[in-house]
Amino acid sequence: MKIRRDYKPTIAFFMLACAGQTVLGATNNFVVPQFRGSLDSTVGYWEEFSVAYGAPGNRPSASGYTSDAVLTQVGSPTAFLTGTHNIYDNAAPTAFTLEDSAPFTVASLVLQTRTVAFEIDYSAVSLSYTDGAGSHIALPMFRLELDRGAGVSSLWEWDLRGLEVEDYTVSFEAANPSMSFDSMTLDVSKNFETVPEPTPMALLGLSLVWLGWRRVRSSGRQTASRGQT
Repeated sequence: MKIRRDYKPTIAFFMLACAGQTVLGATNNFVVPQFRGSLDSTVGYWEEFSVAYGAPGNRPSASGYTSDAVLTQVGSPTAFLTGTHNIYDNAAPTAFTLEDSAPFTVASLVLQTRTVAFEIDYSAVSLSYTDGAGSHIALPMFRLELDRGAGVSSLWEWDLRGLEVEDYTVSFEAANPSMSFDSMTLDVSKNFETVPEPTPMALLGLSLVWLGWRRVRSSGRQTASRGQT
């Protein structure tokens, strides 16, 4: 089952952002980088895919995107779209390329993915770019696991400062057949900013605000109900 998310910030998200904490993005537990929406940054959301293999690939599908990046499944021609618009192949591992041409020199790149059933080969995630000296491979600084349950959500960040990267390709692949590729976000910025792991205090703050909102909402419903009797 596809897990959807609302990209509209909640009051809790604003409170945590103002406190300088990393913000979690709804049910996928994707992180909202602090530079998202700032000048010289772009963002892409992929929630439903339309092409299971080859060209023309998949452009961002959820509203609010500003990225022109294209995700293409290049590993298995027998892959198909599930009823929830995931990319899936039960016979062979899938492989993906994410191609982008940013309107600025990229310093920070944050990629987040969610897969169901099986997982990505985390050792094979890389970024390639070309300059006057030829082709180069840049590995991410880290992988951060954001969620593990019915699916696995992961985050990677690249530090591309000083490399003059505008056109680039991110490559990754399934570790096994039967990986269902569910969703993805891409954030890039001209300015570098490390995305920190959400702290326990940030998670506690989000939980408390959410519980408070639920209590106020429940109290309002009870008051309205008494007013009707």
